[in-house]
Amino acid sequence: QVVEAGGFAKASHSLHMTQSAVSKSIAKLEHELNIKLFIRTTRQLHLTEIGQILYSSWKKQIQMMNEAYVRALSMQQEQNMVLRIGILNTARPESYFWDLEQLFRQKFPMLKVDLTSDYMTTLEEQLTEGVYDAVMIPDFDRFTIDKNKMRWVWAAKSNVQAIVPTVNPLCKRTALTMKDILSQKLVSLAGAHSSNYLLDLKERFAPYHVEPNVTISYKSAFDIRLFYNMEDAILLVDNYFDFHLRNDLVKIPVLDQFNGIICAFNPSNTNPCLKKFIELLPKL
Repeated sequence: QVVEAGGFAKASHSLHMTQSAVSKSIAKLEHELNIKLFIRTTRQLHLTEIGQILYSSWKKQIQMMNEAYVRALSMQQEQNMVLRIGILNTARPESYFWDLEQLFRQKFPMLKVDLTSDYMTTLEEQLTEGVYDAVMIPDFDRFTIDKNKMRWVWAAKSNVQAIVPTVNPLCKRTALTMKDILSQKLVSLAGAHSSNYLLDLKERFAPYHVEPNVTISYKSAFDIRLFYNMEDAILLVDNYFDFHLRNDLVKIPVLDQFNGIICAFNPSNTNPCLKKFIELLPKL
């Protein structure tokens, strides 16, 4: 700026600095470089030959840095206008998410919501990697979220639902409590999330000093939907699991137990859209 303005006084005006501060900055630069940049006389100030070489080279670099900064800032601002949410592909978003998304769009019409469905493991991994701003997953997976030092809040909550085969005498009940289930055979997951599902079961059984009696395990929620047969074992699910009842199965609420969907997110995520979305979630 000193070169282009033609002196310290004019440069100080355009830089909103005092002339003394500009002069001291140049002197400090020359000291650190151990190179004399300017020839100063009482009437003139011009670059030395070496100073001209540095000026010509550095000016291009500074222009490139500034252009890159402007592009990066523009990209960040564009990204911050988008909320990227991953939804579990075995949950029913119409039962807990569409009203929330509609409310978000109404309150913040300039912001975009980018939705993707995927497997639970993939959602967790990509949340940690920053692919998603938030993911919607069953609350039993809170153990992994806590382990990964992520945070979570409730997105939807209801009574636990017991899927009961019609060969089980409990199928005639309209409602159950945990005591009704303590001695029952249970269905569980045996895949990547079996430990979390079992931890959740054990937490529910712990107050009664009973271990859950898991007799059937399925690799994934997809397998449960496809292969859950007529044996008398009971499956405990949330009210948002995409499970189509058959003639041989009934769904009964467990009145003293609650579960549902949690919204997991990285607490270090600076996307302002995320904060706006979290504030809209019901206080459950």
